[in-house]
Amino acid sequence: MSRSLQAGAVIPRGLVIDHVEVGAVLTITARPVAASARCPGCDRTSSRIHSHYTRTLSDLPVAGRRVALDIRVRRFRCIGSDCRTKIFAERLASDLAAAYARRTARLDCIVHHLGVALGGRPAASFARQLMVPASRDTVLRTVRRRAVRPVELRA
Repeated sequence: MSRSLQAGAVIPRGLVIDHVEVGAVLTITARPVAASARCPGCDRTSSRIHSHYTRTLSDLPVAGRRVALDIRVRRFRCIGSDCRTKIFAERLASDLAAAYARRTARLDCIVHHLGVALGGRPAASFARQLMVPASRDTVLRTVRRRAVRPVELRA
């Protein structure tokens, strides 16, 4: 029974692969599929590209190698004349990565579960063996960020 590795298992949905470089770190250069983006200020769709930049995300390891996603994110011009937001960057899908995140959502989930199960230092040690780049402070910060605050009862 032959099993092959599908690209969908490695690359999150919503991205198009431009280049793959295999070395000590598996570097995948990709770009979002969408041709346009919504302005966060006025919620209008714009396809007027202003510029682009590269956003690097850590992802789950593959075949004993760390994975880095280099995503070419575009900046768009808002088409609304009354909108205060003139230039904005396209947002990645929430199941890919949160705004300003350095890890993909699925890697962040693993770090969170390690932190809940093991705590700071043991989780960081185990994460290092799993080739997941996370320090003990990162693990604890991830757990705190996802913590549900208790609701105060009024008498």
